[in-house]
Amino acid sequence: MADKVFSVTDFKEGLDVRKTPLTGPGGSLRILENAVLNQGGEIEKRLAFVKMTTISPTAFLWVQGHRDSLHAFQVSPSAASAPGGSLPVPIVVHTLQAAPEQIVRILDAEPYGEYFYVCGQGASGQTYCWYADVLVHEVDSSISHGTYARTWKSKMYRCDGGYLRFSGVNNPAQNDPSSTTEPGAGFINVTLNDPDVEPLVGMEVYYNNMATQARLQTQIWSLDPDPDKDNLTQLLRIGTVAAHSVVQFGTGDVLFLSDSGVRSLKALYINLAASVSDVGSSIDPLLTPVIRTKPTAAQYARSVVQPIQGRYWLAIDTTIYVLSYFVAGSITAWSTFDPGFSVANFAVVGNRVYAYDSTGAIYLYGGLGGNDYDNCLVTVRTPHMTASEPTMNKRIKSMDVMCEGAWSISIGMLASNTDQFEPIANVQDNTFDLQSIPFAGYGTHFAVHLENQAPGPALLAALHFNIQEAAVK
Repeated sequence: MADKVFSVTDFKEGLDVRKTPLTGPGGSLRILENAVLNQGGEIEKRLAFVKMTTISPTAFLWVQGHRDSLHAFQVSPSAASAPGGSLPVPIVVHTLQAAPEQIVRILDAEPYGEYFYVCGQGASGQTYCWYADVLVHEVDSSISHGTYARTWKSKMYRCDGGYLRFSGVNNPAQNDPSSTTEPGAGFINVTLNDPDVEPLVGMEVYYNNMATQARLQTQIWSLDPDPDKDNLTQLLRIGTVAAHSVVQFGTGDVLFLSDSGVRSLKALYINLAASVSDVGSSIDPLLTPVIRTKPTAAQYARSVVQPIQGRYWLAIDTTIYVLSYFVAGSITAWSTFDPGFSVANFAVVGNRVYAYDSTGAIYLYGGLGGNDYDNCLVTVRTPHMTASEPTMNKRIKSMDVMCEGAWSISIGMLASNTDQFEPIANVQDNTFDLQSIPFAGYGTHFAVHLENQAPGPALLAALHFNIQEAAVK
């Protein structure tokens, strides 16, 4: 019987559940919860979500970051005051003009200079728009409608069913196409470009163009302050299920949640076949059942790009899907966070991420110090590996771990039950100065399940197995 050492020295593939546990690619993981991949391909525990304060969830329907403040939106006559709590930034309260009916949800708030353009929904399902806290009206004095807004080239663009409506230049409340002082108002009926287009969901700037998205279609528009120069450049037959999953990412790309999972607009735009090798394909089997079984939670998914590290976060219900993307290290790795609450919205102020939940609590990622940890459960599980010999029986004599922090280690070697693991050791930091961890398992495949649930940081860098190989089956 021959001995050899088999090592896993990086986890740069992150979560990848496209294949079975017995055929998952090397460097990938079946579970990676409450952790991220760093630029070296090592696993790091996430920071803590520290509760800072609580505001009234019935009074304040939306919280958003802009410049150096958090902004909380309510509808008159609520007039609730926002508490200061221990927040390191001020909360600016916006009281929107009363609408003809009760407003039950704020759908979007888009900054324009020092003011906001806000879209909300009433109890009847009708939508309303405000600018500078005042209801916006059309030329005929009727109330303007919209579900999502985007500032672009001195104008405000908004989704309103099958119409892309836009204001005059320098005034988001100007909807008169005949204005000579603030020209440029008008609309585009996007449904005329393709019979299968549905109501618009959202939009995002894509290089020098605007990507307008329905659920099953994306239209790429070249938009100009002069509406006579607006031009449709491309139509793609995939769209988004959630307006606030759409976000600029990296150097010009746009990520969004579609019915098939997280997609990259750049990959679609170039290849027209992105679902096979797109940025989100490795977790499609996790996301598509959520989209199908929790359609409302998927519709109100929220995304943010974490400053500094530039990670993409996508929150659906109580799970945050996290993309660690580092070109220099060839790392495109997904993981998940369980923050312990349902994210209603993200807010970024400076280089800090805040999360607002459905109970009105506001959390700061990393706490006041920016580097705070808690005792959340970090879970890591590898596929069942073969050491390049899938039909050869093996006995794992021992293993070593390069880690920081306290970890519990279990090994599974039952190809017929890939969820069965046997605890073998609890370790504190790396084991290189200690005796190797003995284990008497035997089989063709082996997987490792590791957990950390101690206060403070934790890291997992490498796994080393001392394997004794037997005869081929």
